[in-house]
Amino acid sequence: MGTGRGWLSGMTTLLSWIDQVFDLLFRLMRPLPRLGVLAVFSVLTAVISLLAVRWTSNQKAIRRVKDLMGAHVLEVRLFPDQLNVVLRAYLTLFGNTLLYLRYALVPLLILSVPLLILFAQLEAYFGRAPVEPGRDFLVRATFEAVDSLADPMLRLPPGLAQSAPPVHIPSEREVDWRVKAEQPGTYDIHLVLQGSEFSKRVVAENGLARIVSERERGSLWQQIINPGEPPLPRSGLVERIAIQYAPRVFHFRTWEIEWLAPYLVLTLAAALLLKGILRTEL
Repeated sequence: MGTGRGWLSGMTTLLSWIDQVFDLLFRLMRPLPRLGVLAVFSVLTAVISLLAVRWTSNQKAIRRVKDLMGAHVLEVRLFPDQLNVVLRAYLTLFGNTLLYLRYALVPLLILSVPLLILFAQLEAYFGRAPVEPGRDFLVRATFEAVDSLADPMLRLPPGLAQSAPPVHIPSEREVDWRVKAEQPGTYDIHLVLQGSEFSKRVVAENGLARIVSERERGSLWQQIINPGEPPLPRSGLVERIAIQYAPRVFHFRTWEIEWLAPYLVLTLAAALLLKGILRTEL
């Protein structure tokens, strides 16, 4: 039991350090436009991925398999009227594709955890837009038991004001408060229940800030996918506190696109441009 708690505490400390590193990186890039910041992370992702593939995969084998795949595609194009040649080429091409995927599996597994952490961090900055000053937003709290719904009180700091009475939803074990941001800023609201307090951060300022929409009961997984705020106590009466944020989007002509699409496009373009420089076979 002690070893398990020590490991969890160590992972929590490590994730906290990672949060601080990303906060520092975003502060350093504050003068850049949002798309410029996203492009920087796309290039970094491409460089790290290319180096991981180069150092952890069999580059000669990948090159050889790709040459064989190209040869079989050419074979299909040269002899389209010879059924036996085409079928043999397709079967061999399928086998070489599986072999290629096997060679790519090791770097993919190695990159999976760092990329998961990276995506969660980028989602915290690019996934949601801050609350607009002067407009209402919802604070939702989910409780362990229906009996707790009559007792909670939401304590707001100066700059935030409750604009409507709370709404109780017993079937969901939930209470909703409608709140208005009267001026820009970053605030900590406090949910008071039976002598205990549970805090949640609210972001209502312009710029690229870390925004965590939900704070749930503690687990390592929650700390990874919702970085930036500690999880709620496991033994507490509150299961979840959520803030209603609008999604943050990039505008391309008449389109509104969330961050993941341009990030993947920029990362792929950077990888194709840099693979020769870094001498990596993909």
